Amino acid sequence: MIRPSRKMPQEDAYRVLREGRYGVLSMSAKDGTPYGVPLNYFYVPEENAIFFHCSTKGRKIDCLKENDRISFVVVGREEIVPERFVTHYDSVIVTGTASFITDGQEKVKRLLQLCRALAPASVGRRDEVIRKELAAVMIVKISIQSVTGKRNRDD
Repeated sequence: MIRPSRKMPQEDAYRVLREGRYGVLSMSAKDGTPYGVPLNYFYVPEENAIFFHCSTKGRKIDCLKENDRISFVVVGREEIVPERFVTHYDSVIVTGTASFITDGQEKVKRLLQLCRALAPASVGRRDEVIRKELAAVMIVKISIQSVTGKRNRDD
């Protein structure tokens, strides 16, 4: 880190990760072609892992099958201060490895966690939708190896 004064304490970095809902997953194909994609996620502190759902097919899945090493970025807060030509922000970078959850019961468990994290008030059709879409959904687990946080703000 070029400016060590901007390094965020580890507990604050995990707070940003815990409170975040969207991040950018970066990975690369076998030939080294980079690929980044925004997605929603949830973090499970007890497992030190991030989970997200996606289609069972596509470029993201292909990249992760070829190379399971990832980087994941979450921006917790950003505010442009135009009169000072500066941006205040809290950001976190995660490195880790991706694995696929294929067990049906485990997939349901993770989809329920996702619903509780991202749509806690929407329970009416939740079980029906999970049951209907289960075969078409992939759950990816990011096992976290490192978390670093950085911030720039006046307070």
